Amino acid sequence: MAFMIALKKNRRRLLYALIIAAVALIAGYKGVLPVFRSHLKAYLDIGDAGFGLLFSVGYLPGLASVLLGGQLIDRWGSRRVIRVCLLGMGCGMLVVAFAGQRYWAFLLATAISGAFNGPLFIAISAYLGKLFPRNQRQVISLNLATTSTGGMIFPLVAEGLLSLASYSEMVGFAEVLHLPFLLVGVLLLALSFVYHRSSAVPGAQSTSSRNGRRWNWRDLLLPRRAFLLALLISLHATSDSILHAWMARFLESASFTAQAIKPGVVLSGFALSYLLARGFLALLPDRLGRQALMVVPGLLGGGILIGGVLSRGYILTAAGYVLGALCWSCEYPAIVSALLRHDRRRFGSAMAMSGMMTAAAMFIGMNVMGGVIDRVGEARLWQAMLLPACGFPMVGIGGWLWWHIYGDETERPVQSR
Repeated sequence: MAFMIALKKNRRRLLYALIIAAVALIAGYKGVLPVFRSHLKAYLDIGDAGFGLLFSVGYLPGLASVLLGGQLIDRWGSRRVIRVCLLGMGCGMLVVAFAGQRYWAFLLATAISGAFNGPLFIAISAYLGKLFPRNQRQVISLNLATTSTGGMIFPLVAEGLLSLASYSEMVGFAEVLHLPFLLVGVLLLALSFVYHRSSAVPGAQSTSSRNGRRWNWRDLLLPRRAFLLALLISLHATSDSILHAWMARFLESASFTAQAIKPGVVLSGFALSYLLARGFLALLPDRLGRQALMVVPGLLGGGILIGGVLSRGYILTAAGYVLGALCWSCEYPAIVSALLRHDRRRFGSAMAMSGMMTAAAMFIGMNVMGGVIDRVGEARLWQAMLLPACGFPMVGIGGWLWWHIYGDETERPVQSR
């Protein structure tokens, strides 16, 4: 309630928050690609290993760019970094728009998008944290809830586009694949100019310019408390992303005799869970449930998903994915806000470290999943899905360990050395 009152009192900051939430929503349009899985594999003439490479190659440039982006946020301010990232994301969308059936062009587009996606997310989180310094967990949760709207809409859009291509004689898969990426790319390039002047809004000034201190490489050495939080963020992001990328492929496999619900609808329900959970979390007071939200969601949500997969039933598996997401989606904002409270000045650097770990884990994990899926075969695909599903209980255990070791000191943020 206090957060909603704060929003009403500062409508200008609310406008900036809504704009950046819309930008993040549009930048997530590439979420249609997992739903296109079968058509895209046939269109590009690739197998599961090639499909896994397509989704993993973006994490290689992300290893370097997320580190650079984190440091630039600390030096330049989040607003300038957002502008550069929007330009890059727009270019990546345009490469897809003109790629045709060239697989290498899709790999290039994924690499470009991966180079700017991580820094964009970090910059948006830092930007919102500066706009509402007393309500960080709430505003981060609200932004993630808004972004989840895209995860709910885009799979349904993808299913609608596929239906259009199936029933229309004038529109084929190539058109429904390339034309929307052209429109989104042009829109992102136009939106980048909204962030042309960094002095126009609060939160634009860099930390280093405010405190008069120049950045040096020692800033990469995080305290152990912050490093553990960055590790938990990375583990959550890796498990979540791998599951989302392969879930549609899993649901359409021979592990199930029939599809009671289209995979795109299941992915939309998953995004709806994120929207509802993080929207509710945004309404809670920032101090409420700090410890519980770092421990319980991963254990409970991961357990629900693992139970659904082990049931071998389509409905129970889909329900386990959607209901599990309703739980584990709450842990990410809680961990990010704990990191922001712990060391705000080096938040960009800490998130960059987390992004580097995520990028490396995603590149390895996506390719491993592709290889495992090819090896185990269609009927035993459920065994491969247990690998990323186990990541969420591990985050819950890690959150408990963090509170057990450092929890008593969280009310006294450590000054950066």
